[in-house]
Amino acid sequence: MELLREIFYSIKHNQVRAILSGFGVSWGIFILVILLGAGNGFENAVMNMFSIFAQKSIYVYGGSTAKKYGNLNEGRIIKFDSDYIDRLRKRFDEIDAISAEVSGYYTIQNNQKSGNYRILGVDADYMRIKILTVNSSGRNISSSDIINSRNVAIVGKNVVNTLSSNNIELENNWIDINGVSYKVVGVLKNDNIFGASEINSVYIPITSYFKELSNDREFPSFCLSLKGDTDSKIFENSLRSYIANKSEFSEDDTQALYIANFETQTSSFESLFKGVKIFIWAIGICFLISGIVGIGNIMFVAVKERTNEIGIRLAVGAMPRSIMNLVLLESIIVTSVSG
Repeated sequence: MELLREIFYSIKHNQVRAILSGFGVSWGIFILVILLGAGNGFENAVMNMFSIFAQKSIYVYGGSTAKKYGNLNEGRIIKFDSDYIDRLRKRFDEIDAISAEVSGYYTIQNNQKSGNYRILGVDADYMRIKILTVNSSGRNISSSDIINSRNVAIVGKNVVNTLSSNNIELENNWIDINGVSYKVVGVLKNDNIFGASEINSVYIPITSYFKELSNDREFPSFCLSLKGDTDSKIFENSLRSYIANKSEFSEDDTQALYIANFETQTSSFESLFKGVKIFIWAIGICFLISGIVGIGNIMFVAVKERTNEIGIRLAVGAMPRSIMNLVLLESIIVTSVSG
């Protein structure tokens, strides 16, 4: 208690010195917290953008062959069909959900209002792969909709704003897509940056798309999600080999097939953010060290000023350790309170 009383007496009679030394530590910690908060906020914002996709989701896009394959010339367009999707589902046990994706732009009408929007034909699993959510009063496309080729639709927010004054007027009502009537069963939420791109889209069962809007039964792309224990990179290589063999093109023909593996892409972002965190900690620690050095310099000055006092203490029997404790404890108290 006597030691603490002396320390507080010293701080009280050297308030400016204590405040300035404490400010260096406070400022260093403040900057570190701000930098870490900004870094974590940026990381969360970027990773949240990918929340619309399942963690182990893969998108496959057919292209145009750039190399000869056997007797086949380059320039062939790679497309898929429903049987192709069924074969993939049976071939790979790692697949948790898979859906075709075909799209085109068509005119949509509701009473006297109309607009030209992107119509996507998808399977029931699509909403599980690309995690799209509808308003609580609506529903997703179901397997029954696919099997029965029902004319149902899920519309984006912008489509609603164009064709009606609010969601209630359009949901559970009918719209015309290219002259064909579809019942609106849900309105998409756009609660992230990727969801915002869906405000101009309309989703319908792919069987209805082929029945009412297109005679072409082939499509250029499909998507899938994998079971949790699957190595997505190994699966990606196996999938490329399988498609290359079935569609007859070279595996190293990068123009024939493009595969977007979102787990790989998000892993790259995670590695980037690890580097950013290390950089932020390095800068923050530099600020802290500058504060520590400031307190060290001030304590050296304090010791210099009290040379006579320390000499008297030693002369009357004070141990060197007690002098050291007096100086160190004062700096610890200033640092702790400031921190």
